[in-house]
Amino acid sequence: MIVKTLAFGVCLLLAGCTGASGQEPAREAAARFLSALASGDHRAACALLAPRARESWTPESCERGLAGADVPDGTPGTVSVWSEEAQVKTARDTLFLHESSTGWVITGAGCRHRNEQVYDCAVGGP
Repeated sequence: MIVKTLAFGVCLLLAGCTGASGQEPAREAAARFLSALASGDHRAACALLAPRARESWTPESCERGLAGADVPDGTPGTVSVWSEEAQVKTARDTLFLHESSTGWVITGAGCRHRNEQVYDCAVGGP
């Protein structure tokens, strides 16, 4: 399933909208998600998804959906944070996160750049 989405619109175009606040917690959440996928622990990976990303597989289970999703493994690299939203890039993937009341959750993974502002994501979307 490919979800076409618009990513962070104007903020990506403006210089200086990336802040250092929240970068490490966002990076750690992305690392936990990627690690769970790499080890085949789809239940743990699903627990790290935002509700709307988990619900994209209804009526299938999240675990089964993630098992078939094209999410490259990797190590979190560049982290950009905009208030409660974040983007984490690996060498072959872009992940999007949201800071919820319980911490950073994944809203999009397996995302590939289609143009300056639009990403196609295998899981959820920004």
